[in-house]
Order: sequence, then structure tokens, then C-alpha cells
Amino acid sequence: MIDPLVEISEFVKNHSKVAVVFDLDSTLFCVSPRTQAILRQLGESPEFNQRFSTASEILRKIEVLPTDWGIRTVLSRAQVPGTIDLFHEIRNYWRKHFFSNHFLEHDTLYPSAKEYVQHLHDLGAEILYLTGRNSGSMREGTKRAMKQHGFPLFADENLIMKPSEVETDESYKAQVLEGLYKKFDHICFFENEPLIIGLVRARLPQVKIVFVDSVHSGRAEPPNDLPKIGMNYSSGLIK
Repeated sequence: MIDPLVEISEFVKNHSKVAVVFDLDSTLFCVSPRTQAILRQLGESPEFNQRFSTASEILRKIEVLPTDWGIRTVLSRAQVPGTIDLFHEIRNYWRKHFFSNHFLEHDTLYPSAKEYVQHLHDLGAEILYLTGRNSGSMREGTKRAMKQHGFPLFADENLIMKPSEVETDESYKAQVLEGLYKKFDHICFFENEPLIIGLVRARLPQVKIVFVDSVHSGRAEPPNDLPKIGMNYSSGLIK
């Protein structure tokens, strides 16, 4: 079976007016270091330490794995003791900072992610980034991170971010992809969240989807009949 990354490259070479659309979190970027930095900062807070000393000590050294989604598994594995109020406080702190500009520099790239995106651009694809990140609270930090890591971003409109928290990620992304067919003949879409993939497949079966099998919310079953890659893009660069 042909490697999905090679298949997309061949598709781009053999077709015109192709847009390759990448999600960001858990598709190009590993966000676990972001979560780890946020939780450790909370552990360093004198006010938090005064109220929850044991939890504070654990958080200061907590490890977040690339396969962790959110914080529930992280806190459970670290055996953070406490009440529901404590967990709500940790979650609220994490959400406030995770969905902001200020910790995005902690994200790391999946191996060869930038090189593969550049490779597709060099082959003639229009590269677009479609993310559920909120534009108002995360756009500047996202643009800094994209520039820092060298991703091709030649127009501000190529970074497509959710305008508000009112709409769900899945509905917003399906709507955006639908609109892209006014400009492009073909769309390839890299995404890690099965819930989003399911809606896009239902509404836009013509989209070529690559499932990035990294980590996801668990709100829908992963697709078992789509091209799939792991957390590494290096095979797409092998000639």
C-alpha cells in the first residue's frame, strides 16, 4: 500500500488548483509541552501552593506525554489528590492559558512536519492552515509560532482560525472546506480529530482526508478506512 504522504505528493504533482489544508494542534504541532508548562507554572504559584500544597508539589514536576489529550489523564497518572473544586481550579487555569497566545512557543513540531508542508508547497499546492484556535485570543501567538518554525505562510488569510467560541470546531471546519471549493478544484485535508473527520466526510465526500493518528478527544471512533499517518512526516520526504 502506498504511503499516504507519498500519495498526497503524487496527487499534488498530477493535479492543478490543489489546496492542502492542515489542522495545527496534534496534526502539525505536539501540544503536550504547552500543557506541561501551564501546569508547572500553576504549581509554582505561591497562592495555589498555600491552598493546595500537595497538588502544587506534584504539578511543579508533572510530565505530560505526547499521547495525552487534555489534562484528565495527566492528573490521574500523577495521582494528584484533592476535591472536585481543586480539579475545577486546575482545569480553569489550564483552559485560560492553553487557549491564549502566551504558551504557544512551548509547542513542538512532529518530526519533518515543516519539511513536508514545504515539500507540498514546492510541488505547487496552496498550503492552508485550518484550526479551531480562536482568532481573537490566539492569532498573534500562532503567527509567531508559524514564523518561528518556518512554515510557509504567504498570506494572512492562509491561516484560517475560528472567529468565536460559539461554533463547534467540526461545524466551522466543514463550512470553511465547503467554501474553498469556490477557489480550488481539489482539497486534501490533514486532521487528527475523528469527530471533525466524520462531519467533513458526511458533507464533503470529495475531500481527500489523511487521518493523523496522534491524540484526540475520544468523542468519536477513529476512522478505520482512511489513509492514516502517525506523529511523523519523514516518510513523505523519502525519494
